[in-house]
This record gives sequence, structure tokens and C-alpha cells, in this order.
Amino acid sequence: MSSTLYDLPDDVLIYNITFLSVPDILQTCKRFNALTRLPIVWTNAFKFNILANNYPFPPGYIDLEHRTRSAYRLASRWLVDTPLIPKSEVTFTGSTVYEIKFIPGRQHLWLLTLSLDISSVLTIWNIERMVKCSEWSYKGAIFNTVKLNTDPDSEACIAVSLLPTIVLLRLDDNGILHEINNIDMNLLPVTFTGDIIALSETVSTMVIYNWKTGTRAYLDEGGDIQYGHRVCLQVVFTSSTILVVRACSISAYVSPLLLCGQTQTPIATHPFGWVEDFSISSPAPNNPLSILIRYEDLDFGPSVPSSLELYSLSSFPPILTSKISSYCTQFVLGKRATAMCVRYKEHDIDRKTLIAVVFPGPLNPTDQVRIREVHPLDHNWSALDYDEDTGRIAICSGYGKITILQL
Repeated sequence: MSSTLYDLPDDVLIYNITFLSVPDILQTCKRFNALTRLPIVWTNAFKFNILANNYPFPPGYIDLEHRTRSAYRLASRWLVDTPLIPKSEVTFTGSTVYEIKFIPGRQHLWLLTLSLDISSVLTIWNIERMVKCSEWSYKGAIFNTVKLNTDPDSEACIAVSLLPTIVLLRLDDNGILHEINNIDMNLLPVTFTGDIIALSETVSTMVIYNWKTGTRAYLDEGGDIQYGHRVCLQVVFTSSTILVVRACSISAYVSPLLLCGQTQTPIATHPFGWVEDFSISSPAPNNPLSILIRYEDLDFGPSVPSSLELYSLSSFPPILTSKISSYCTQFVLGKRATAMCVRYKEHDIDRKTLIAVVFPGPLNPTDQVRIREVHPLDHNWSALDYDEDTGRIAICSGYGKITILQL
């Protein structure tokens, strides 16, 4: 090492370290070890190595070095076109589970499972400790729907539909659920964001409701949709539009919406045809909102591959950006054009494998879709969730085995 470099002032050295990659920062000599522990070094490394490249990272981590190193390691795995073998795998056992969800934010500690025996039960798990923290049920009732709040800072974490009532639950720091409000509405929650809940009727009208103020507005489908296709499947709030996904179409409404009892009709509607399944990425800065759609040939069913089509929702009507054929069933789409999919064998639908589909984007610099094998699945798997920011995948089987994979 040149003595001239050793003699440079610390602020000049810190500036030079800014141009190093994360592995190079970690390989500096003892003379610079103290400098590479400074917060400014990892603030710069995060800015220029992670944010500038739009790599996934878990928000909310206080330890800048840990967050930067973890994000760089995860992105490096995505960028290499090889099998995406998980770095680690943990398994624990619960009741028969039919739905599983990572709870957003909150230090990425919590997992929600939904099981059904005589009645419905919500269970909160601590992922790091692999222990059950709490269970919640309601007077032996069966839940109609359960929706997580996409805003981790909101007081209410979960909305549970028990027609004709909706119960809002708070999650405390010990993983215990507490009832904080009941909403007397014979409606189903579709999307929960902050204080706003999108509620669906079985007919054409959506209700956008602020549970704290009690104010509301209505979204009408406009009357051009056949009755069987009117049921709302998902609502997405963006800064400029509200997107409502139905069985065969997607509609755009003006946003922000004034909750003063008015009724709005869509400014535009785009037909998709009959959709077997879909997944919408979460709205995020620097990442175009996208929807991944699966179409199945109704004449041949699972004997022929489905069509998986990725559309950008950054403009309206949506723009088709990628299309592949695959024997996939369930899937979850991330913000940066990666998706975890369950794929079955062509001539054996009981043999399933978890695969990653990596569309062109920040984690795939090519113009071709990459398919990466991840993990074999039990024949009786029942539910899947995927957190792109942390690189975690949750899988559960029908007999209660819960597996967390870390990429």
C-alpha cells in the first residue's frame, strides 16, 4: 500500500471509499478499518450501491452496515443466472394453514397464518425466534376475509370480516393481537392502507371508508360490466389514481378521493379477458406498478402451460411488457419484477417446485425472462407468500408445516 494513501486526511479517504463496492469496502486494510465503521461510509455505500441500482432492501433497519451488506448480497444472488438455492431454511409446525402472510414493517419479525378447524384462527409467529406469540378467534366464527394493513405505522394492523361486522386488530410489540374497533358494515374488506379501507359489495359499488373519521366515498363500476364480472378482487391506491381490479377488467378512478359521500365512475376501464389468477406489486418509488396475470386455456386446463403476462400500470391502459408460458399455479409479484411461482410438472401435477421468474428490470439486466429453480414443494402445500425486500419466502402445507426460506 502506498504511503501517500496512508497519509491522506480522513475526509479525503472517506470520499474515495464512496467509489468502492460493498465487497471492496469490507476488504480494506487495518489502517482503514476504523474508517469503514463510520456511519457516513455506509450511508454512502447504501446510496451508491443499493439505492442507485434500485436493489431491494428491508426498510426500517437502524444498522446501516447490516442493511447495506444484506441488500448487496441478495442483489448479487439475483443477478447471477444460476439456481437460486436458499441461503437458509427454518421450519416450524402449526395447525392446518390455508393462508400465510408476512406482516409489513415492524422490524420484519412477524408472520401471520390463518387456519380453520371448527372456527377460524389467526396466529402470529415470531420469525426469528420461530415461536407462536398469540392466537385470535372470534366467538367460534368463520372469517369471511382477512386483510393486512400495507402501512406498517398504522394503529390498526389487520381487518377481519365477520359479516355483518368488520373487526380491526392492533399488533403490539410482543406479537399479541388486540381488538380496537368494530365497523358495522355488511361488506368485505378488499384493501387496507393506513386509515383507509376499500370495501366491496357483491354488486357493482365499492366503498372507500376512513375508519377513524367515519367518512366515505363510493366507486361505481359505470354499468358496462357484466354482472358475474363485477366482484372486486383488489384495489390499489396511487398518488394519481385508484385502480380497481375485477374478474375481467381493471378500472382507474381519480385520486386523491374526497371522502364526502360522493360517487365516482371510472375515468377509464381496460378489459383483460377471463383471468385465472393475478398478483399486483406494491406501489413504491422508482418502481413502476405492475400486474402479473395468468391465463389458462379452458379447453385443455392444466395439460397445457398457462400464459403469464406482466403489464405495467404506470400508464393507462396497461402496457404488456413480458409474456411467457409456464405450468404455474399460484404466484406473488415483487416490486422489482421478480415473482415466486409454484410450478407443476408437465405430466404430473402433484409434483411441484417453487421457482423464481425474473423479468427484465433492476435484478435482470437482460431483455429475456429468467427462470430460476428455488425449492421443491410438498405435494400438499397450501399457501405461499414472498417478501422481495428481505428475500424471504413463506410456504405452508396442508398439515401445518411452515417453512421460511431465506434467499
